Formats: sequence, C-alpha cells, structure tokens
Amino acid sequence: METSEDFKKDEAYSTEHEANKEEAREQCIAEVGNITLQVEHFIDQETNEVEQRNITELHNAVQKIANLRFYEFSASVEGKYSVYEETFEYNFTEVIMDFLGDALGYDYHELFTIGEK
Repeated sequence: METSEDFKKDEAYSTEHEANKEEAREQCIAEVGNITLQVEHFIDQETNEVEQRNITELHNAVQKIANLRFYEFSASVEGKYSVYEETFEYNFTEVIMDFLGDALGYDYHELFTIGEK
C-alpha cells in the first residue's frame, strides 16, 4: 500500500525529472551531433548513397546514436538534509530520429522500432 510519504517521493522525482528534461535533451543532442559530425561526410548529399568502404563505420555510428535514445542524465538534487546526485532516464527516440533525418537525410524510424524497450 502506498503511503503519503511514498506519494511525496514519487511526486518529487517526477518534478525533478521534468525540471531536468530540457538540459538532458540538449546534452543528448550534443552527443548525437558529435557522433554525426564524424560520419555525415560519408553520405552523398544528392544520392543519399554511401561508399562500401564507409558502410561499417556509418553503421557503428548510427548504432551508438540508437543506444542514446534512452538517455540517462545525472543532476544534483536538493534533498531535505543534503544535495545528492540523481539519475533520470528519458526517451528521446523521436528527437534523435528527427535530428538524424535532418543531418543524414534518411528515415531512421525502422531502426529505432526494432527491439524497443
């Protein structure tokens, strides 16, 4: 049975989770951007093709990015008696797919729906 104390803890977690969401999204997209910068030149802008010698590296980069869709973000939270570190998990699948579509010119929906959490 859930007590009022449990409810307060859950509500505080939800509030902190939402309060940190924008910063977590920015940090996630920055990581995705760094990975993308390393491989975006492999994709021909006009034909959307990749030379065979670059396929493995591009695939590995996209896999790294796919692993970031369930993003863990650590933040300092002020508790009743002290400040402590809390880790929040966010699902940024849609944000990352949109970013990849813009940056690499391909629809990654199929990749991200395989093996959803």
